[in-house]
Amino acid sequence: MPPHRKATIRRFRISNDVLLSILEYLDPPSLWRACKAFRRIHSLAMEYQSLRYKYELAVSGMKDGPVAYSKAPPISRLRLLLSYRKDWLELAWTHEHRLHIPLPAQVGISGGFFHQVHNHGPFSTLELSELPSSRSNRPPALTRHLKFTTSLIDCVAVDLVQVLIVTGRIFSHQGQIDIQLLFRDLWSFAKHPRARTLTYEFSIPATVSTSIIRQALLVCGSKVAVSLEFSNGRIRHLILNWWNFDARWLDDQDIQFLDETYLLGAGTRSGSAIVSLYNVSKVASISVVREFELPATWSNTIVKFLPNSSTRSDVSQPSDALFYAAPETRVLAISSTPTAISHSEYYPMNWLFLKEAYFRFPSRRDGFRVSWRQWGQYCLIREIDMQPSAIRGPCVVGTKVFYVENATTHSSRSHTNNSRSSRLRVIDLSSFVEPAESSRGWTSVGPRANLFPIESRRSIPTPSVDGVLVKDVNATEDNIVLFLVYVHNSAVGSRLT
Repeated sequence: MPPHRKATIRRFRISNDVLLSILEYLDPPSLWRACKAFRRIHSLAMEYQSLRYKYELAVSGMKDGPVAYSKAPPISRLRLLLSYRKDWLELAWTHEHRLHIPLPAQVGISGGFFHQVHNHGPFSTLELSELPSSRSNRPPALTRHLKFTTSLIDCVAVDLVQVLIVTGRIFSHQGQIDIQLLFRDLWSFAKHPRARTLTYEFSIPATVSTSIIRQALLVCGSKVAVSLEFSNGRIRHLILNWWNFDARWLDDQDIQFLDETYLLGAGTRSGSAIVSLYNVSKVASISVVREFELPATWSNTIVKFLPNSSTRSDVSQPSDALFYAAPETRVLAISSTPTAISHSEYYPMNWLFLKEAYFRFPSRRDGFRVSWRQWGQYCLIREIDMQPSAIRGPCVVGTKVFYVENATTHSSRSHTNNSRSSRLRVIDLSSFVEPAESSRGWTSVGPRANLFPIESRRSIPTPSVDGVLVKDVNATEDNIVLFLVYVHNSAVGSRLT
């Protein structure tokens, strides 16, 4: 064949301008994968701020917020995001605020608000303090504070997206336990416009030896869950559609909403610890979609979900946030604690982590009962080798897990006095890091988990806790809240960082 008739292969190099135009259409995870596959794309992403911002969003497990670029251009968002990532990874104490709260009081975090309830005879005062946020340009001076006087309150839940606040009250009447829920507008404290009526009440038969020792509220769109723990050890959950007041009881150890349609329950079936996936789209006819077996060693333990405080969907994202935790990266966490602790034997706690998205596709071709060998491939398990009483937390935010270790160490200056110290720890579970960066020492790492834990810790500054051990810990996308109890002055101290 003549030389001029031979087939030739021509390679065309796309110009940077054209390549940049193409890359602008990629979402953060796709851009991150392209950067890992092509060195040239990575170089361009590091050079152009709009692409670098997308790349860092993926690494952080974040999404771009709805605030217009005219108010906050990519360069401003990138600087804030890099600072945000560095502060969280290093657990930097960028700001600290203290609240002194006289006891007795109910305190907690819900919907981006710190709430405290004080009972005064037949009525209560409810105070709400909005938590600061660098992502929303909301410094402490611009946070909102509300105070209401109402009937007695035993539990509170706030949903800022729906401008909803739910309060609960438990009381005994004529041989039964009555629970009263009130659905109010967050700002006016009047009846919420979506609620059929202001009040919903239900009753439970009471016995002399049975009382409610703990109650909790969960809100997810049109669904509310009321969890009641009785003195005899029984736990019951009322699932309620607060728009039409359809209701149904569940008797699992613990529950957690995936969304308005699906709910997870942890309990025991036929001697095995399992996680049940419920369809709650119609509360009156709740059905079990699938059951997932937990490790056999968890059969005699207390199994609980660790709530994730980040948003569940893009629809419920904060409207003033420059960026927010991507709902599809949310981590589901389950704890297993021994039912009885013995001083002569070792009973470890276990924490299980996996992507919450694993349960969001119930149409997959699994059987009704999924074995641990099968779905455990998507999970990570961490064994905690400390007494449960020394651990405060953990709490989950997006892909991050926070907890406090209260440790008592022997002082080198004295053989009789002990010095107390507390450490704050964080586990960042991301899919967008190099596997080599992940920590070692995990009990089980499923080959399909696609989560790479990066752990860090720091000692809590002594002036921040005044030598007092941390009583509890909570976290949001912007704050870590430490609860401290001072016995000498009967006050609760909390720190926001």
